[in-house]
Amino acid sequence: MNDAQQTSSQVLGVLIPGGVVRTDFMPSDPSGTKFTLALTGISGTDISAVSELVFFLLPGVPLPPDHGALLYWQIVSTPASNSMSSTPFSSGMLTTEFELVGAIANHKPSGVFRTGWATNEAIGAAIKHPSSNVTINLGVSIEPMSNVQNMGIIQDKTTHVAMKIAMDLFNYMQSFDTGVGGGGNMLVPKNVFDRWISRFEAKARVDPTFFMKSSDDG
Repeated sequence: MNDAQQTSSQVLGVLIPGGVVRTDFMPSDPSGTKFTLALTGISGTDISAVSELVFFLLPGVPLPPDHGALLYWQIVSTPASNSMSSTPFSSGMLTTEFELVGAIANHKPSGVFRTGWATNEAIGAAIKHPSSNVTINLGVSIEPMSNVQNMGIIQDKTTHVAMKIAMDLFNYMQSFDTGVGGGGNMLVPKNVFDRWISRFEAKARVDPTFFMKSSDDG
């Protein structure tokens, strides 16, 4: 049995800001590298109100050397006991694919990660049906650091974020360009920066990381 296979579920903790610390991850496969935890205490529209998760290693309990912990989430929807509906989210148990949230490692033992649940279409569809019981299931996979780094999860994102914001501004300005300027010059309204900032702030209130998801949003 290698180091990764000896990982204990008690290495990990998760917290919804304002909530209680959860450390009750349960092994989900024989390898000892996969764990799950069902978020309880939130339901219905409260799920979409959770914008961040804090994921961390417990003090003094490191991961195996050269390994990181990847955090995922999925929706688990089951019909209410008195449900007579035949909607996709209430006709039987429905489980979505896991989606990646973020990662931690021994050199970065904690992180605050955006969930994106407020704008997630699957969550929106699920919570619209009161005949379904909707739960967020968290999954953790202990992976070699080479895998984690290849996914681009743990890194200094300052430059990358700045580039994405600049690209969002460029695309917005380009949407006004009529090509009249010529010579490689861009002709835009004088108040383009004020308009872009207003647009950027409005979209960020709905999804604070929207600009990281697309490079062609005009």
